[in-house]
Amino acid sequence: MNAQLTILGNNSAAPTKSRNPSGQVLSFNGERVLIDCGEGSQKRMLLYGINYQKIDFIFISHLHGDHYLGLMGLLNTMSLNGRKTPLKIVCPKGLKDLHERIVELGNGHSTFDIEFTELDEERIYNLETSKWWVKAIPVSHRIPCYSYLFREKKHHRSLNIAACKRYNVPRSEYNKIKAGEDYVTPDGERIPNSELSDPPPKAIGYGYITDTLYRPDLTDEFAGCSAVYHETTYLHNLLDRAIKTGHSTALQAGEFAKKATVNQLLIGHFSSRYDEMSALLEEAKSVFPNTVIAEEGNSYEIS
Repeated sequence: MNAQLTILGNNSAAPTKSRNPSGQVLSFNGERVLIDCGEGSQKRMLLYGINYQKIDFIFISHLHGDHYLGLMGLLNTMSLNGRKTPLKIVCPKGLKDLHERIVELGNGHSTFDIEFTELDEERIYNLETSKWWVKAIPVSHRIPCYSYLFREKKHHRSLNIAACKRYNVPRSEYNKIKAGEDYVTPDGERIPNSELSDPPPKAIGYGYITDTLYRPDLTDEFAGCSAVYHETTYLHNLLDRAIKTGHSTALQAGEFAKKATVNQLLIGHFSSRYDEMSALLEEAKSVFPNTVIAEEGNSYEIS
């Protein structure tokens, strides 16, 4: 089964006439995850046919405005439209207090419960949704910032029905076999699980890495991902500026994807100095050919 990633915004710092700040929606098997929520994210979800009321989790990377300023408006609209389903938000420390203060100042109210998980230490957090194991991994920016690694929860093995019938395996044993157990016949013969089932499909992995200095030491964490989104704020000829501002270049994003042996690299978080991104794409592809621009409004299959 495939996950679908829809890009809401791919620009850095501030919107331009044609690009918007960061935001993505990761959808898989009925669960929707919003990753960052830059200004105007709810409007773009409306434009792209995404029902924001069905978002189950929100993950915020850090508290620079281009990554979270759309959140307060989104939460307000959810309440105005009568949302009842609880919402979980994972974010750096401080966002919960800010939300409570905004609600207080506006004499607002919420029609649904919000559970904040605040990441307040420079350490890796292991989290989960109903469909994903999630790691929040600190990266290197000017303020506390986290990358997120989503790995699909493990599949069961697939039954080999012909083999099960050949060995007269009763249906009552099928779930045990899918879980990896051998089958023992009434006569005591042990039938190896490998004869009765096939390996599960490889689990989907998706990595979101934004607003950070180049961190090749993290490639093992993201190794083998189906896809990784990596910020490419600048071309490599502006490496000094990237280092000064806590960002990465397109060349470095390609190097990260190559070292991590991922299937596909998506690039984004482009500086407003670039009117078009072909040079950034070519620079990343010079190192990692299977690179695409995370185009706003596009949905990408992650398999």
